[in-house]
Amino acid sequence: MLLALTALPAGAATTGKAPAFNVLLFTRAAGYVHASIPAGIQMFEEEAAENNFSLVETADPAVFDDAKLKEFDAVVMLQNSGMVWDTDAQREAMRTYVQGGGGVVALHNTLDMGVEQEFPWWDEVINGGAHMPAHSPGVLKGTAKVADRVHPSTEGLPERWERPEEWYNFDANPRGDVHVLVTADETTYDPGGSAMGADHPISWCRNTEGGRVWATAMGHDVPAYTEAAFRDHVIGGLRWAAGDKPGDCGGTVWSGYEKVTLDDNTADPMELDVAKDGRVFYIQRSGEVNVFDPATHATTTAGKLDVYGGGEDGLVGMELDPDFTKNHWIYLYYAPAGATQDVNRLSRFTVKGNTLDLTSEKTLIDVPAYRDRTFPEPGHTGGAVEFGPGRTLYLGVGDDTPPNLDPHWQGYAPLDWREGKEMLDAARTAGNTDDLRGKILRIRPTDAGGYTIPKGNLFARGTADTRPEIYAMGFRNPFRFTVDPKTGYVHASDYGPDRGLPTTDRGPEGLVEYNVIKKAGNFGWPFCHGNNQAYAPYNPDTEEVGPKFDCAKPVNASPNNTGLRELPPVQQPEIWYGYGASPEFPEVGSGGSAPMSGPVYHYDSENPSTTKFPAYFEGASFFYEWARDYVKEVRFDKSHKVLKINDFLSSQKFNKPMDMTFGPDGSLYVLEWGSSFGGGNNDSGLYRIDYAQGQRVPVARATASVTDGPVPLKVDFSAEGSADPDGDALDYAWDFDGDGTYDSTEPAPSRTYTVKGDYTAQLKVTDSSGRSGYANIPVTAGNTAPEVTIDFPVNGGLIEFGDRIPYKVTVTDPEDGPVDCAEVTVNPALGHDDHEHPTTDIPGCEGTVDTGDLGGHPEGADLTYVLNAKYTDKGGDGVSALTGYGRSVLQPRHKQAEYHDAQSGTRIISQEGAENGKRIGDISDGDWVAFDPMSVEGIATVSYTLSSPNGVGAVELRADAPDGTLLATTPVPDTGGWDTYRATPPVPVQPLTGTHKLYLVFTSPQDNSFDVDAVDFATG
Repeated sequence: MLLALTALPAGAATTGKAPAFNVLLFTRAAGYVHASIPAGIQMFEEEAAENNFSLVETADPAVFDDAKLKEFDAVVMLQNSGMVWDTDAQREAMRTYVQGGGGVVALHNTLDMGVEQEFPWWDEVINGGAHMPAHSPGVLKGTAKVADRVHPSTEGLPERWERPEEWYNFDANPRGDVHVLVTADETTYDPGGSAMGADHPISWCRNTEGGRVWATAMGHDVPAYTEAAFRDHVIGGLRWAAGDKPGDCGGTVWSGYEKVTLDDNTADPMELDVAKDGRVFYIQRSGEVNVFDPATHATTTAGKLDVYGGGEDGLVGMELDPDFTKNHWIYLYYAPAGATQDVNRLSRFTVKGNTLDLTSEKTLIDVPAYRDRTFPEPGHTGGAVEFGPGRTLYLGVGDDTPPNLDPHWQGYAPLDWREGKEMLDAARTAGNTDDLRGKILRIRPTDAGGYTIPKGNLFARGTADTRPEIYAMGFRNPFRFTVDPKTGYVHASDYGPDRGLPTTDRGPEGLVEYNVIKKAGNFGWPFCHGNNQAYAPYNPDTEEVGPKFDCAKPVNASPNNTGLRELPPVQQPEIWYGYGASPEFPEVGSGGSAPMSGPVYHYDSENPSTTKFPAYFEGASFFYEWARDYVKEVRFDKSHKVLKINDFLSSQKFNKPMDMTFGPDGSLYVLEWGSSFGGGNNDSGLYRIDYAQGQRVPVARATASVTDGPVPLKVDFSAEGSADPDGDALDYAWDFDGDGTYDSTEPAPSRTYTVKGDYTAQLKVTDSSGRSGYANIPVTAGNTAPEVTIDFPVNGGLIEFGDRIPYKVTVTDPEDGPVDCAEVTVNPALGHDDHEHPTTDIPGCEGTVDTGDLGGHPEGADLTYVLNAKYTDKGGDGVSALTGYGRSVLQPRHKQAEYHDAQSGTRIISQEGAENGKRIGDISDGDWVAFDPMSVEGIATVSYTLSSPNGVGAVELRADAPDGTLLATTPVPDTGGWDTYRATPPVPVQPLTGTHKLYLVFTSPQDNSFDVDAVDFATG
């Protein structure tokens, strides 16, 4: 029976007070009927009286009528099952109600009504399109994690909420489409066969189609409805859905964010900072200090330092002074080109307007950082610069020890204590209390240009055999860290060696770390790493392995140690992981490991910015992975232990994120390095991520037919690709010379530059609401970028490591004429997975490299040998110099199949007998894997290591496409079983010159007939 729509709660009836809001409680179950429905009704009746809202309860779907629903601020759908609406009109009334701004609260079975075929809109609007295939086997005690601490439905809940529940699983994770309030921790109960894994949303809310939806998959059992925390959770959600209490439900809804391109004409960007006036300062490794000005939507070069660029050196760190608005000071960490000693330098400079005053330099501190004139370049420079509370300045420094120059140390901590091998000893640097390397330093700059030592560093000033600047020691390469401005805690990530499992008597797999440093301490390297797993001393001459180091009482017994012998105990990181899937932190994924500690967000309710991140993120740390191209939200509980690691904006591509910080507007500013480790990427850039929430600006895309050349220089511009995310029509405006006057309103205009100079052509696109987006193209009139070509070896060429490979570089530059080869550099690098280990720049256009000089990696590692060539021309006549790049990637002739660059239909299978424990399997007809770049120049035959119990099918080697040029066909033999491997007889490869994407295309009359372990190419 439908009760009167004007019913009031008892409290309101007796006091005469008008209800705060009106609620319809709908309880019909057309399928399974939960025994807890009466308990749920009683709960809402009691809560209505206590919280002063009117309640109408019914199981009659006739209430779903436009006129009747208008009486309610929220509709509570309690444990509904099956098709509870009898007619299309009733279903349409439900849609109209939501689209008209109504609120919906959905409990437990309402998230699994089973109407996705008849009424797909329901699961889409309530669950973000997810469906419930199964739940836990019964009601089980488990733990829910509450990440949102500010929403009305979660603000009073415990961080770890233990409760019995029938835990629903969903076939797709709704995060990104809904705002996740609570997640289920599957490690605390049996989730059953449809487990979702580490991220299992269980309660959420969303603004959708004009309405407000709050949903929880909890509430199966009768006792839930008398549980105080659960009642608070539901009623808080109801009050939000009814509009009675404010709350943000967009924090984990990716469509509410906007990634705005500020400058996509960057070159090897390193660090950034944002001034209070909105200007974004960022540095490039080659020495430039650039300024993006939001007033002009354009970037200028404030100045350029003369830097040494070997290894990973250059201009690598920067930070604005906390009082930059008044003193205009900027701090830069760089490798001064003219230094007579091997050092990197932290200096203060003054910025005047958008110009860096190079004469204003005040040197704060020099840090040892050896160069190729002393020993082959190691990398591990570090270089991040950050301010903390009390104007304390932090500097991260790498261990300055080469990881790959000697195969004895590859994959382990380099601890070479043999005479004359001190450069291969990280105990000399990172483990040395009297050395600044492998440390995070903390100082307090003075106005005069020097610094003092703040209280609380690891060693008090005057302590023998120590440096007072050291705040934290024991790092391999703390490349990115941040200082929480509220707590002063240092969130620091550290890199690890390139080695997978297993742990051996010499030490663990290569692990990386995320540390939260609350006070000065020792963080282990090179004696311990990861979750305090110890290394052992090793003598390569005798192959003797000593006892592993004691992480609780580490002793630095290195003959190269100039500091204390007995070290502080090693602190354990909050997060650690290696190349494979992490059993402790599965959320971080697998693959290359390059951790970066980003900013900790603090919400400012008084900040007038409309793009600031929501209060949901208060106290969250933004962790990003350079190798895995993602950003994560890391939540810590009150005891500073990891509570939850969540995806952030996984719908967006982060192309090797290099640095990020929150600006004064509460938006997130991001630098991306771009796709190639070696730099010179045309897809690097500076971006701003706004919490737009319906205030999206149009996206400007500008291209040019040419961007440099002699005058007169005719340039054809195009706005193709520009678009408005809301579908509005766009107006176009072009400023060709950067004078602030728009010269054309055409989408594809042309301009001829007749005067030499550096110009910035700007495109402005404007939508119907007046919002505008911008894109800039630098144009150099009067100078042509040099063309750098590696004539040989061919890109993608196949080698054996240890081969001596001749190379030749050709550079053409119309303005410079014949190029001085002494100005051309080639940098050999060892490519490993998706990163490289650069070495020393070699001057000259020709030479020979020994591909065995870079040391070893573990057997079976995914390796390449890379030559990166570079030349910077002379510029002149008011025109800047331009740099050209060349690159050749050399592949090993023996390549494991799982190290493909693309695939279709296959999967990687772990099997102990396979090379490196993995092979390609689940192969069906037409499936393929591909390698890019690769060249078969000089290759005579190909063979494969594979396994097959059937001996049917073939492997085709093709170029450029799965149906491209056929180079070879290899029949698959019967090897005697899935785990029995055989090498196929060599098959001739058809001649083909140049660089290609090579495909292994699998043909077979039956599915799953063979697996492939490796491919072997051989010369004639």
